[in-house]
Amino acid sequence: MERQNEINILTKECILTALLRLMEEKPYDSISITDITSLAGVSRMAYYRNYSSKEEILLRHLEDEEKKIIENAIGLKEPTIKDIIFYVSDFIQDNSSVIRAVYAAGLTHKLTDMLNKRIYSYFPVSHQTTEGKYAVRFYVGAILSVYRYWIDNGMEESADTVSEIIWKLINQDSAIEYLVYPE
Repeated sequence: MERQNEINILTKECILTALLRLMEEKPYDSISITDITSLAGVSRMAYYRNYSSKEEILLRHLEDEEKKIIENAIGLKEPTIKDIIFYVSDFIQDNSSVIRAVYAAGLTHKLTDMLNKRIYSYFPVSHQTTEGKYAVRFYVGAILSVYRYWIDNGMEESADTVSEIIWKLINQDSAIEYLVYPE
C-alpha cells in the first residue's frame, strides 16, 4: 500500500510539472489532457484517477501544500493575523510557480476563496456580522493584491519583508501614514 502511495505522489508530481512546463509554452486554455499526459509520461487512466480537470491539478497542489503549512503551525494555539500573514507569505514564496500558473489560468478567484476560508476558520467571529464579512473581503483583497504585486515584480523582497509590510499596512495606526492627500 505504501508503494502505491509513493507511485501516486510521483504521478501527481509528474502531472503538475508537465502542466507548468506546458504553460510556459502555450496558453492554459489550449493545453489538452493528452498534452499533459504525454509530457508527464503517464496514462490518461492515471490522470483521471487523480484529477477531473486541469484546474484541479493546480488547486489540489496548493491545498496539499496549505495542509502541510497548517500541520507545521499546529503549535500555535491561537494564531494572530500577523502569524497568518507570515505563514501565507512563506506559502506564496514556496509555491510561486504554481501560483503564477493559477493567475495565468484565470483562477485568481480560487486563491481569494482559499484565503477567505483560512481567515474564517481561524477567526470565525469575523464573518458573523455584515461589517465583519465585508472587512474580511476588504483585507483579503488588499493582501492578495500586495502578493500579486510581489510575484509580478520578481519576488525581490523576502517573505519576511513582505509580511512586515503587509502587517504594517493593515495595522490601523500605521497605514494612514502612506496616504497622500490631494492639495
